[in-house]
Amino acid sequence: MDTISAKILNELVAARSEMSLIEKLYDKAAFSWSEFLFVGAVLFAIYFLLRVVQRFLGIRELFGRFQRPIKIVVLYFLLVFEPIVILLLSSAFLMINPIYHGLLLGLIMLFFYSHIKNYVNGRVMQFNASFTVGREIRTERLEGIIDKKDRLGLQIKTAKGVHFVSYSQLIKDSYMLLSGEDISGFYDLQIVPKEPNAKYNYEAKLIDLLSTVPYLDWNHKPEISINEDYEIKARVVVKDERHLHDLVKLIQGWNYSCKILK
Repeated sequence: MDTISAKILNELVAARSEMSLIEKLYDKAAFSWSEFLFVGAVLFAIYFLLRVVQRFLGIRELFGRFQRPIKIVVLYFLLVFEPIVILLLSSAFLMINPIYHGLLLGLIMLFFYSHIKNYVNGRVMQFNASFTVGREIRTERLEGIIDKKDRLGLQIKTAKGVHFVSYSQLIKDSYMLLSGEDISGFYDLQIVPKEPNAKYNYEAKLIDLLSTVPYLDWNHKPEISINEDYEIKARVVVKDERHLHDLVKLIQGWNYSCKILK
């Protein structure tokens, strides 16, 4: 009898030791609220800094011909960094209290599944370099231009108004990015300086000049690129198509040749 009691006692002691080890490991891995808030503050600070850099690169020309590649790198990094922040914070939140917080995260994923799916699809689709604002798009139900890219879908401007289409709906219905003529004020201009000067930053100079033009819609900042022969391609949005030729004449008055590509 004593032998059996001793055996049971040893098993209980061993089980207790194992539980203590598990508790120690759990305590070591778990996050506190202060640690969670610190990690969140650091990640949001990095995200905010990247957004400031992105906005600054959109209004200031600092790197010449390298400006556009740098902007693209920052954009793609943000596309990846944002979901990484969400995953890291969700993991840290789960580790504070795996049972209750796990149930809460599960409920959030259950109720907001369609939004999460749209968000993930949007992250993937926006890695397509052709998937840009101003590009003409055709879906099963409508045809127009991409007016805005949101986190959960697109705003597509058609002749009948602006429509919101989720990324999941786009994938479900299928879509085609068209290379034909854009509508609703988007135009491509070919601009060439009459007296090229290698010392000039023509991208920055044109942005400064165009900022004074009342005909342009600055909700869509002009996109400007230049090749080695000083041929400048500018994509602009004109508020009223009647002023398109006025814009061309104005640019020609700045000592450039200018013609409408489409």
